[in-house]
Amino acid sequence: MKAALWIIGGLAGLAALVVVVGFLLPATRTGKIDQVVDATPAQLIAVILDRASQPIWRSDLAKVEVKSPTRWTETTQKGEVIAFELTRQEADLLQMRFESTYGYHGQWEGRLVPTPTGGTHIFVTEQATTPAPIGRILARLFFNPEAFAKAYLNALVAETERRHPRDKP
Repeated sequence: MKAALWIIGGLAGLAALVVVVGFLLPATRTGKIDQVVDATPAQLIAVILDRASQPIWRSDLAKVEVKSPTRWTETTQKGEVIAFELTRQEADLLQMRFESTYGYHGQWEGRLVPTPTGGTHIFVTEQATTPAPIGRILARLFFNPEAFAKAYLNALVAETERRHPRDKP
């Protein structure tokens, strides 16, 4: 009987420790990536905002449902549903908010700077906030915002260059 109480007490203490560690972790994480693309800002924006085609060129997506010109949902191959809202659109800037069924929310920003050669230097910043302490731990273990931003940007660049090929010297 005493052994069972010690085991239960130890498990309760471990659970409390996990929650405390989760609360000590920052709720918000940021991923930043940039790349020069052989395409104009308008061409990049056109690909980003062509939501319906994204499951074709993004291997992580199962489907996209466009709700309105500024709202859509993405369903990942793992079944996660992420609701997006386009909050700002300019010739050199896109900003979006998102909320996931996995318990996090955040913002995405793409800044587009024309290069002297006719291309674009794109800067992508994604911030994700996980309010739940257990979710923060899981996010640290299983999600790298920089790696995610890089994978997205690589797919975006490949699709943009496929749609808008330029003569290479």
